[in-house]
Amino acid sequence: MSTNPTKQGRLNSKVAIVTGAASGIGKGTALLFAEEGAKLVLVDLHEDKLNEVAAEIREEGGSCEIVCGNVGLMATAERAVARAVDVYGRLDILFNNAGIMPVGDILDYPEETWDEVLQVNLKSMFLMCKKAIPEMLKGNGGSIINTSSVMASLTEPGYTAYSASKAGIIGLTKEIAVSYAEKGIRCNAISPGWVETDMNVRLADSLGGMDKLYPIIKQQQPLGRMATTREIAYAVLFLASDESVVVNGSNLSIDGAASAAI
Repeated sequence: MSTNPTKQGRLNSKVAIVTGAASGIGKGTALLFAEEGAKLVLVDLHEDKLNEVAAEIREEGGSCEIVCGNVGLMATAERAVARAVDVYGRLDILFNNAGIMPVGDILDYPEETWDEVLQVNLKSMFLMCKKAIPEMLKGNGGSIINTSSVMASLTEPGYTAYSASKAGIIGLTKEIAVSYAEKGIRCNAISPGWVETDMNVRLADSLGGMDKLYPIIKQQQPLGRMATTREIAYAVLFLASDESVVVNGSNLSIDGAASAAI
């Protein structure tokens, strides 16, 4: 975890759960949250990588706990929220970020793969919110941030379940926002475009290397490059912090102008 000389302690005394924290946007956000003073519960299915992130945070003086499990199961949501409350006494922030992206045409797409994508990408957020909101209501409210995608509204062939799940996330986000706004809970979504994640590295490998992927990125994302995970994390930090106290029910596009292009 590199030292950030501009850190301001924007999450001091806050307790946050981050799902999908072992890599990509989840890891980048967990590291930034720790730099800004948050106490963390990190959730992921990949225990070895999760322990590596936790070690990096602790080496820099941060405080974190880990929960290894499938976010699509109620038991994992229960364990994560219970760990936050048992260890830190409260829960202020939930970053629902875990997701998977199997690709395939709808005619060939296995029903079990559809179910898995919807379980991990969308149902997990329902489960985490269901368990987190009661604890947030015991305090002064809280901030929930859900990772959707530019592909919730702009898609391409092969992303059958992924696009459907990411569109559902935006609907869930808005419903929670309007239901709990008066009780001090905010719920917002982020919609990244191309980001430097392990998922996109694997996609590049399947196409024959990053050189094959970058012309596609340049065509789709006017920025001309992928965003870094830390660049995405700064947007999540804003939504998690008290600086965004009146931002609720929004979907923040973080896509290098991809959603603005023809």
